[in-house]
Amino acid sequence: MPKFNRSVLLYNGNAGQSTVDSVLRLAVPHIAQASHSLEIIQTASPEEFENACQTAATDADILFIAGGDGTVHSAVRALADISNPAPMAILPSGTANDFARTLNIPLDLDLAATELINGDIKEIDTGKINGGSFLNFAGIGVITDASSNIDPTLKERYGKISYFMSALQSMRQATPFSVELKIDGISYTEEGVLVLVMNGKSIGTHNFPMATIDPTDGLLDLFVIQTSSLSAIREWFSLAQPEVVTEELEHITHYQGQSISITTEEKLDVDTDGEIYLKTPLNIEVQPGSLKMLVPKQLEDII
Repeated sequence: MPKFNRSVLLYNGNAGQSTVDSVLRLAVPHIAQASHSLEIIQTASPEEFENACQTAATDADILFIAGGDGTVHSAVRALADISNPAPMAILPSGTANDFARTLNIPLDLDLAATELINGDIKEIDTGKINGGSFLNFAGIGVITDASSNIDPTLKERYGKISYFMSALQSMRQATPFSVELKIDGISYTEEGVLVLVMNGKSIGTHNFPMATIDPTDGLLDLFVIQTSSLSAIREWFSLAQPEVVTEELEHITHYQGQSISITTEEKLDVDTDGEIYLKTPLNIEVQPGSLKMLVPKQLEDII
């Protein structure tokens, strides 16, 4: 007996023919077998995609979102405006696929579809930011420069390596800035080249398996990287080591909270899940368990 009565698969038609072909060839057979009915929707613009998400979310059992982090971000923004939307499942078919990595969804589409349809529904936190939403992270400083500096040709040719190339270039050019933080009502003054508010564990394919970063704990993790020195860069990458204690780091400050405000002297661009369209100041609040997501069963061993 099919697991789902009505499934909807949405994807961005501008993603590239090879990506579309991979989704249709590798993922669709598994989803179709697990569904009494399956509707496949191709959209041609972000607006059309978000509208299609909102429409499908009201009467489908499950929404399969095929795409990268930008596509997933658009889906989360769309579903945030819907009361009790259908659960969402990520079919990772972008370059970084960062939140799919957080949820331990395989990057192979064949395996991803198999593990998802045999998975469970989990309640996942999201972040509310200046009236919008994000799923993985929001950041200012080097992160926005790195996103803006990515060469589309290099991204197409080298994939995730292009993120590291852009990040290194941005770090070399980074200038520290002052930032006023208020976290759960307590004020802090910091100076840094990067401020990151994280709900997920991966940015630019780099994973941070820290026990404190959990997209189901009702908390957001905030990091301030104070300089662009080699020592600071080493500390940042050291966060991938579970034994690292953030309180002992010299160039990185770590906070946790439910409500976060970020103010800078000048308006700075904000990167939310790889998309840049907001500016500081920021008011951010975690939305505990606000998004139902289909995840592989082994996620129970992680969160």
